[in-house]
Amino acid sequence: MRIAKLCLAATMIGASAISAAAVETVNPLEVLNQSKRSMGEFDRRMKRDAAEQRRRTKEQEAQRKKEEAQREKEKAQEAQRKPDAATVKGAQSARPSSGKTAPSQPTASQPAPATPPSQLTTDQTAPSGQGGQP
Repeated sequence: MRIAKLCLAATMIGASAISAAAVETVNPLEVLNQSKRSMGEFDRRMKRDAAEQRRRTKEQEAQRKKEEAQREKEKAQEAQRKPDAATVKGAQSARPSSGKTAPSQPTASQPAPATPPSQLTTDQTAPSGQGGQP
């Protein structure tokens, strides 16, 4: 038992001597320089990442503005194609609702509706070409 205790004590002393020698081999100046280098690299990487993020943000904003302008352009074109609902309702309410309405007068851009000569008007006479007057 005595030998075992002696061996154990010798092993512990040897292990602590080796760890003490390992601590002495670390150069604090080298560790400091390595830390400074890694911090410099980290700072450069952060600046690159921030610049990349700003660039992406600008691209996304430009894309959003472009899409918004396109939508506005499409809305304007759609508004030109379709008459306004209030205008349509106003035009419909301005029309007389009675069954005996006068035929609308053709405009310069619309040709007058041609009535075939074989059709007779309400007074059973041939059309005279003056819009319903005999």
